[in-house]
Amino acid sequence: KGAIEHMDEVFGVFYDVPKASSSSEGDGADEEDDEDGATVPPEVVELVAARAAAKDAKDWELADSLRSRIGELGFAVKDVKGGEPIVSRI
Repeated sequence: KGAIEHMDEVFGVFYDVPKASSSSEGDGADEEDDEDGATVPPEVVELVAARAAAKDAKDWELADSLRSRIGELGFAVKDVKGGEPIVSRI
């Protein structure tokens, strides 16, 4: 194996970022699918959006507390540089 393949096995740096699912417009559903295809509750979606806003404002304490709250609800957030965070069930 090459060095790149070995790095990927060890660090998992190369992965496919899931594409955002498009929901039907006008159906009123705020729920999204996590990377496992499970439904993410609207409360978690709102917390993830609030955390992203806190990070943009460089309010790290608030961002960390929101991440903790998301974890308490059974979800994890993985930040993706230049993209939307990935939410998965833990």
